[in-house]
Amino acid sequence: MPAPENPQPSRGTVREEYIASGEQLRPLLDKLVQLPVWAFDTEFVGEETYIPKLCLVQVATPDALYLVDPLSIDDITPFWRVVAEPGRRVVVHGGREEIRLCRQWAGLPPAGLFDVQVAAGLTGPVFPLGMGALAEKELGVRLRKGETLTEWRTRPLSRDQVTYAYDDVRYLLSLEEILSKRLAEIGRQGWMEEETTRQINSVDPVRIQGDERWRKLKGAGSLDPRRLAVLRAIHGWRESRANELNRPVRVLMRDDLLVELARRMPSKPGDLELMRGIAKRDIPTLVEVIEQARNLPRDQWPEPAPRDLEAPQAQPLVSFLQLVLQHHCARAGLAQPLAATQAELKTLVRLHLAGETDPTEGLLSHGWRREHLLPLLREALAGRLALRVEDTRRDEPLGW
Repeated sequence: MPAPENPQPSRGTVREEYIASGEQLRPLLDKLVQLPVWAFDTEFVGEETYIPKLCLVQVATPDALYLVDPLSIDDITPFWRVVAEPGRRVVVHGGREEIRLCRQWAGLPPAGLFDVQVAAGLTGPVFPLGMGALAEKELGVRLRKGETLTEWRTRPLSRDQVTYAYDDVRYLLSLEEILSKRLAEIGRQGWMEEETTRQINSVDPVRIQGDERWRKLKGAGSLDPRRLAVLRAIHGWRESRANELNRPVRVLMRDDLLVELARRMPSKPGDLELMRGIAKRDIPTLVEVIEQARNLPRDQWPEPAPRDLEAPQAQPLVSFLQLVLQHHCARAGLAQPLAATQAELKTLVRLHLAGETDPTEGLLSHGWRREHLLPLLREALAGRLALRVEDTRRDEPLGW
């Protein structure tokens, strides 16, 4: 595979190297296992397949930047084994896809992961913050972001692609140093460890296992428990089938069609043949999947999701909690989206109106949120906390 055309000269004194063979990769891996901290990013294309196509890996060490070309290297697995090997800190930005790729290639998640996007959210008011915005905020540098939708499978890479790829990792180590120091200064290293664990656990290497995304399909909330069991089964079949064919799930079957099948619960092939959007080859299997789900015993039906709050006082209470949380996060230097979701606040209000206080699941049920946020929200619901307008000239005009 050819190297990039007209590679751009290095910015400053950091060496840049393009790696396009296993022989070139080995010295880099030998170097990485000796370093206490290094950073990486990836470029991939996922619109046409179930499993995104890995097209480029960018690596940053204290003295060099590397572009590793997985399209030219026979086996990229040794790189991911180093990522998963304990003993060092591995820095990423918005690393959900990197976690998934590491699980896919090495069978394990990254070890020593440090996500600068998460760290920025735990020490500042915005989450998620893009790499360009974060670099400008913390380092005063502006990155060109014109290659976000570029075709990374094409070779040779253009000069603009190469510049963009290097810049995606060029400042990661500097950001890690700044944000690690800030986390230590405000005593939130434990929060960072907790969020990293949660981030890793949320990326299931096999998406089908424990997958509850079927609940979020439009129209799912109107189905009874038996039909929810059918929807869950069809959704699981679609994930398995898409994985088997390596095709996007939306190409295999639309979301609205899944819900309609669950609503109708067709029992014979002829019923499915009359519906548009179902491949004929899949009809026999779908009939069997639906039939098995429909005949599950009642105790195996999924519980319906709690309906939106119906009590007239509920929504004002949720809105008040949002305001309380927003004010607290602004004063604490914490991104509100990381603190709690609206769904979490709705659950808390629902429990309060039912005479209960502590959630047993969800973000607010454990860790730093339970210790630092839940008492505040409970105080607000109990009427022992008030907000007032303090100074309209300030960015945060409210006060307790």
